[in-house]
Amino acid sequence: MDRDVRWFAMPVGMQISNIGGEVERAIRWKNKNDTKKMTEFYNKALELLSLSKRDPKNAHRIGELSFCEEELKDYFVGENYYNTTDDMLLRYYNAFI
Repeated sequence: MDRDVRWFAMPVGMQISNIGGEVERAIRWKNKNDTKKMTEFYNKALELLSLSKRDPKNAHRIGELSFCEEELKDYFVGENYYNTTDDMLLRYYNAFI
């Protein structure tokens, strides 16, 4: 519960920036063909996205946050239906730094 309180205290930009750090690490390990490490960071990004979706101040962002989850799942473990690239993900999340 403490983690939720600390996370909810962060501005949304900082939340997304932190998620982006995990995404960047997942991409780095994906490109090094280390599936285990990639999966660790990918799962952490999904966990943080889930926290952001539960944050009351983000109620109006549920659609965008849900799409972020869907896109990450598609990119890292799906068929990449959206044709997402490393650069596309990094540009999105780095915009919040």
